[in-house]
Amino acid sequence: MNQTNMNNPFVLGGVARGRHFAGRHRELARLRTLASEGQRLFLFAPRRYGKTSLLREALEPEAEAGRLMLMWCDCLATNDEHSLTRRIAEPVIRAARQKGVTQWAKAVARLFKRIRPTLAVGQDGEVRVSVDLAAPGAAGPDDIEDALRAAGHLAASRKQPAVFVFDEFQQIAAWDRDHRTEAAIRTVVQDQPGIAYVFAGSEQHLLEAMFTTRDRPLFKLAVPFPLGRLSGDELRPWLRARFGETGLALDPEALDALIRIGAGHPWATQYLAHFVWNDAATCEASHITSETIQAGLSAALKVGATIFDRDLASLTASQRRVLVAIAEEPTDSPTAVAYLREHRLPAKSTVSQSLRSLVQQGLVERKDGLYRLSDPLFGERVRRQ
Repeated sequence: MNQTNMNNPFVLGGVARGRHFAGRHRELARLRTLASEGQRLFLFAPRRYGKTSLLREALEPEAEAGRLMLMWCDCLATNDEHSLTRRIAEPVIRAARQKGVTQWAKAVARLFKRIRPTLAVGQDGEVRVSVDLAAPGAAGPDDIEDALRAAGHLAASRKQPAVFVFDEFQQIAAWDRDHRTEAAIRTVVQDQPGIAYVFAGSEQHLLEAMFTTRDRPLFKLAVPFPLGRLSGDELRPWLRARFGETGLALDPEALDALIRIGAGHPWATQYLAHFVWNDAATCEASHITSETIQAGLSAALKVGATIFDRDLASLTASQRRVLVAIAEEPTDSPTAVAYLREHRLPAKSTVSQSLRSLVQQGLVERKDGLYRLSDPLFGERVRRQ
């Protein structure tokens, strides 16, 4: 191993950027094109598929180079119209930044009608951004519309492509019971040229319901952008390069095993590779073998055991039996008589209900008709019990 670079090249948690980001070349190119053209899309995938990493890897370099104006709204922490209004307005205010605070304040004041943006310089010299509602009382659809229109006004004044990202957009459905927030968003976005919108989320059934249900305000407002797993062709050169940074080569069998166990899952592959690298570093190995992969896998499962076991314990007995069956044998026919008999599952109706719940919880996913565990390492843990 290269003694001059002993840092683990595989990161755990957080956003993966640059050399830590694997593959997705087609998705990156398409996102940049859609953003430059002012298109609207809803991007969905299970958790830990790297949606946020993909969006940041695609859009932030364009923004840093001055080719794109980027505004980012994280919806995960919202719980009402007031918090969403603030989350929308704040990135607009930051994107409107001017050299002087006074000029900046005047510029943002012209963007809004109902919202009062406030800029204050802290003792550390950093400018703090805050948002007050111009009208008394709680925020409502008019305030959300005002914040979104400000984004459009700013984009028009800059005369450059702009994109507004709603991350974890499905969170809105948790509190927007009457869909009036969705209606406010559509009112503005549908007639706002020159600015692209990305609605990203990790709960596919909620996000699809928002954009594909006929009686919902956002019906067909955006085109779907599903995000799948990574291919072996994408992972092989990336894994070789990352291990190679520290002087480690991968035996062909070891590389195949790493890709097979990770099953193209971006987070699981990087997580497993992290522990494989740790084992190689501990043993002062010069290359990665199949035995190194297995040792890393055992370490990864041991560290994740608490979370995996907690997820298992939270399930009903029937849900647990269905999950174990899917882990042992992914299938496109989970209610077939032969499958029920082979895995000693309960009645077909009970299996169907349990399966729906497992999918909604994000523990099981369905791709091209095949049901499988969303996290391949969770599947390894289940099969070893």
